[in-house]
Amino acid sequence: MTILLLILLSALLQIVAAWFALRINRIAGRPLAWILMSSALALMAVRRLFLLVEFHQNGFPAYLLPNEVMSFVISALLLGGVILIHGLFRAKAAEAASLEVARAGAREDADKLSAVLRATPLPTWIAEDPECRVVHGNPAAADLLRVPVDANHSASVAQEVGETQVAWTGHFRLVQHGRELRPDEMPMQRACLKGEEVREEPLDLIFDDGIVHHLMTYATPLRLGDGRIHGAVCCMVDLTEFRRVEGALAKAHKMESLGMLAGGLAHDFNNIFQVMVANLEMARSSAPGESPVRSYLDRLQAGLDRASNLSRDILHCSGGDLRRPESLDLSSLVAGVLDQVGLGVTRDLATVLPRVMMDPVLVGRVVEGLVTNALEANSAPGAVRVRTFMRQVTSVELAAGHWPEPVEPGLYAVLEVTDQGDGIDAATLPRIFDPFFSTRDMGRGLGLPAALGILRGHRGGIQVESIPGAGSVFRGYFPSPESLETPTVPPADGLPTRNLVLLADDEAELRSVLAEMLQEWFGLEVVCASDGQEALEIFNHRPEAFDLVFLDATMPRMNGVEAFRRMRQVRPGLPGILCSGYALPASREQAVAEGFADFLKKPFTSKELREILDRVLTSRA
Repeated sequence: MTILLLILLSALLQIVAAWFALRINRIAGRPLAWILMSSALALMAVRRLFLLVEFHQNGFPAYLLPNEVMSFVISALLLGGVILIHGLFRAKAAEAASLEVARAGAREDADKLSAVLRATPLPTWIAEDPECRVVHGNPAAADLLRVPVDANHSASVAQEVGETQVAWTGHFRLVQHGRELRPDEMPMQRACLKGEEVREEPLDLIFDDGIVHHLMTYATPLRLGDGRIHGAVCCMVDLTEFRRVEGALAKAHKMESLGMLAGGLAHDFNNIFQVMVANLEMARSSAPGESPVRSYLDRLQAGLDRASNLSRDILHCSGGDLRRPESLDLSSLVAGVLDQVGLGVTRDLATVLPRVMMDPVLVGRVVEGLVTNALEANSAPGAVRVRTFMRQVTSVELAAGHWPEPVEPGLYAVLEVTDQGDGIDAATLPRIFDPFFSTRDMGRGLGLPAALGILRGHRGGIQVESIPGAGSVFRGYFPSPESLETPTVPPADGLPTRNLVLLADDEAELRSVLAEMLQEWFGLEVVCASDGQEALEIFNHRPEAFDLVFLDATMPRMNGVEAFRRMRQVRPGLPGILCSGYALPASREQAVAEGFADFLKKPFTSKELREILDRVLTSRA
């Protein structure tokens, strides 16, 4: 009976072990191995049952008891081992499932990080090892370095790492405070190798083709749970455009300040010169034809002309003194100036150019100034070339050079002057348009600033390219408007006699000499006022009596424009002339927009005054 029980228990244990082996198959995922084990255990249990049937028919031998006891113990141990293996595999399965969840979360986080890196406009790099031998960058980083996105951006290695091609090919360098950085001195390498936190560190990225990017750099190390560094993150902010705009604003503010200073000086000088010009002309007309006094007056006139030209150059620096723009052909104007001054240069003038609105006198000064500057640059004879052409200027080209603010891209007529002289070094180039700055012993430092002011007054600009020892290229740009028709004024036959003029100027000497000139030379009756407020009060007493008002633009209490505006409210058709020694780029246009018949720039001659009086009073008559 004991042997029978042992055989049954052994078979049962083997069947249970086979069942656990099948369960392990479901967990471990190795079906063939565990099916074979389960089959072996099941066959062992079947064999035990066959022995049980045989021994039941033939009887149980006495020696069988020890064997069956041993078989039972083996079956029990086998079942215990399978149960332990089952538990181990269940734990491993749970651990694997947890690991898979963690991996899925890590993949999701990595996808999110990758999306953020792709979307961010900041160049960003991630080092995957403490030596920065494998560095990946986002698209912005690849664009900045001009390398493929999927390349290794590491600067710490100069060969292939595995199958990853290193992007560091030496076509650029990082410079800090004028010194090129070694790979181990770069921000990411310092973060990895030394654990430094890099914040707002300026760097210059310089390519072999000369393009420079001004960068602000940030870097931080990546640490494991135990504090060990396993990589780093680095990002850079490209400040190049910001620096360009900042420099342009600083340059514009400087030019504006210098222009205001120059314009203020010119305004005061022009008022003084106007008194001198008027008195000199009246003295010359009073002197007998053979009097030796006339030679003294001629010398005085020559000196006054030079002083007036100097004052005008100062005023040009502020962009003022644009008088009467006309619809002209740039090539014809340039050819005429070169013929007139007799400058020996090579000409390449376009035969067909759209007509451009320009002041011929002022543009002539630009041509003469640029060509003279080129000839004085130690150029060989015939090495100066003057060229005119049309160019479609883009917003990218507007970023270089000196332009008024704001200015729009479009079609421009271009005056280009090229020389093969000494050239201009990088330190001097930003200063060449500063008033009174000159590198020549006899220079006044007003030629180029005046040219820039005149071009800005025409809503144009100027660009300069120069290589020391090779020469320079100056390009002046004039906007080409679509409509260039200008009204023509019929010639005047003469002034109507005894017109009544209201004259207002705060300079007593100038007011006196102008009144005398208007009365004695032009046969006009004059009523004088010392400022705009007094002129308005005189006008309001008898508004229909005056045939013309002659007003200075800048006066105390009330300026000429405001006084004329109030006079026109009383008498809308009143003709007026505005004059000033401080002309803005669009002085005449602004004066006409305010209702004035014309604008007169100080200092003016009697001839200029007569031409305007002819035009205004004759048209009224």
